Amino acid sequence: MSDEHGKLRKWWTGLKRLVGSFFRRPPRRREAVEPLRATQDLDRRPPAPAPPKGVPRRKRRLRLVRDIILAVVAAFTLFSLYNLQVQFPAKTYAVYPRLGGYYAYRGVLGVHSRYSDGSSRYGEIAVWARRAELDFVVFTDVHSMKARRDGVVGNYGHLYLLCGAELRRPEGKLWILGPKTLPKKLKRATATICAEVNEKGLSVVAMPLDPEEPWGDWSLETFSAIEVVNLRSLWRRADPLRWFGAASANLLDGPGSYARLGIDRAVFTLWDELCQERPVVGLASAEVLGRSRVLGDWYLKVPSYLSAFQTVQTYVLLPRRLPMDPGAASNLITQALDRGHCFGCIAPIGDGRGFRFSARAGEKTAIMGDEITLGREPLYLEAYCPPAEGVELVLIQDGAIVKRFRDRRFALQVGRPGVYRVEAWVEAPNLPWGTVRRLWLFSNPIYVRPGPDGEGTGL
Repeated sequence: MSDEHGKLRKWWTGLKRLVGSFFRRPPRRREAVEPLRATQDLDRRPPAPAPPKGVPRRKRRLRLVRDIILAVVAAFTLFSLYNLQVQFPAKTYAVYPRLGGYYAYRGVLGVHSRYSDGSSRYGEIAVWARRAELDFVVFTDVHSMKARRDGVVGNYGHLYLLCGAELRRPEGKLWILGPKTLPKKLKRATATICAEVNEKGLSVVAMPLDPEEPWGDWSLETFSAIEVVNLRSLWRRADPLRWFGAASANLLDGPGSYARLGIDRAVFTLWDELCQERPVVGLASAEVLGRSRVLGDWYLKVPSYLSAFQTVQTYVLLPRRLPMDPGAASNLITQALDRGHCFGCIAPIGDGRGFRFSARAGEKTAIMGDEITLGREPLYLEAYCPPAEGVELVLIQDGAIVKRFRDRRFALQVGRPGVYRVEAWVEAPNLPWGTVRRLWLFSNPIYVRPGPDGEGTGL
């Protein structure tokens, strides 16, 4: 028994010494003192120790550079937070259950899950979508519609998860919505696949002018829509000042920081050119994976699902409320997207449910995405948006600005055929000084066609 106690005591003593060695301060080195020489006068004091050597010049420079960089980063972050608070006050306006004869439902497009290159499962993403107060989410996993087979799509309590798919084509990235399975024989021509998909839903060109993955063949005329706003592409295309401004405030205000990235005006110009040839739907997509590759297999959870959901949103306009049946609800949402009965919203600026754009000529009416013909009765374009300080509605015809309205509504008579759409802009403080105009809402076009007798000669 004494032997066991002795072994235990030795083991405990060794453990204490091992742990203590990690916390014990290393002994200071004592400078060796020269022994007194025989001839040295003992009445004299020993010589004073040599003064410590100064910090090398190279180290001082490195410290100075480090301090300057930290000061600049801190100042820029404070400026960013101040401006984000002023620019994006998270305004929530009155809910418009039915406006202009249509219900507006809010959703996010282009979400990736663990079925492909995303970082989370459907159930986890649904929780964040509920927190963002979304009505629907469109998943576009790469070459995968297994979620439909596994039964994880459907109604999650007034939140509808729709399953599409992203296809990597020789021309670029294309995502589809509507078919229940992937198209067969994916090695076929992209034009054939788009035509097949369009019979049941829509085919969308993703990130058309992305610097890394642009669409390469604009002679293709069978796709039905393009992504006019893509959060992932904006992150890639941002200039260093915008990118750093967004990254510096990301941890404290994710949606507001991403809204600072602005828009890519070249994509809107491309969209206007395409719409003059044939109807093309413009969509706002988040393209969110829940993470971003930094280097090799090293990822950061930026942007997060929640931040992306609260930044770029798409509203669909439906003639009736969404039913509880997930299949019927999915069909209604898909049809609205395919017909262009939808608009994009930069959500940190404000809620967009009160935005409408329509045309009226006598008893004939049309909403965004529709066609209307000029006749003998005058045709009026009407638009209105939720109240916001400094809002400006811009009417665009065939890619050119027709008129600006410093108000939240307008009604204008037009007599010329063309492709008309509306953008809502707000004026906000800029970083570090001045003001900047930011896009808040953009509609899909209304296509005004000439009458049978050639009516329509002037605006």
